[in-house]
Amino acid sequence: MKLFTLTVMAGTLLAAVTQAATPNSGHAGHDAHAHHTPMQAETVDHGHSLFHLGADWRTQAGGPFRLEELAGRPTIITMIYGSCTTACPVLVNDARRIDRAVPEAIRDELQVVIVSFDPARDTPERLADYAADYEVDPERWQFLHGDPADIRTLAAMLGVRYRDNGDGTFDHSNVVTLLDAQGRIVERNEGLARPVEPIVEALVKLRGTRQAAGMAAW
Repeated sequence: MKLFTLTVMAGTLLAAVTQAATPNSGHAGHDAHAHHTPMQAETVDHGHSLFHLGADWRTQAGGPFRLEELAGRPTIITMIYGSCTTACPVLVNDARRIDRAVPEAIRDELQVVIVSFDPARDTPERLADYAADYEVDPERWQFLHGDPADIRTLAAMLGVRYRDNGDGTFDHSNVVTLLDAQGRIVERNEGLARPVEPIVEALVKLRGTRQAAGMAAW
């Protein structure tokens, strides 16, 4: 009986967090997407740069993009699918919470990347609508569409596991990752609605370490 009660409470909490994080848009209200099975994230290599992938992506504006364009500044990155109405809106909101929590001097340099692992549905046009729903800075936020093989490779490097359920839904890991200016993983938040302090503190430390060494901010 106690286990049942805890399960119900957990489901209620997730629903409440999701409702608060989801913009009032056409992306909400899909009952078929109301079920999400989280998958534990894999371990990652903190010494390897994601900028070595060399894949070609497209932004929500439809333009070409390569991850090495992020070099020189820190980046927050997470992976979602656009028709999700449970975990994914919370992940995007978590990235937005981090963005808003960092000092202004860091925020101006911080980049945020949201990558879809549903390229068949999440076209650049649809991702543009999704980005507009969240009212984020289009100069610093990129929503990326890519080739399935490149998406799988990026997910592996980020330790993100995902599975296409064949009905328009995906089971996946819930991870928000901080990359340094060289594209290396510095910090990860696994789970939903996690405290932003670990990533914010890691960003401040990155900046302070470089400045103390007489280097450029990043």
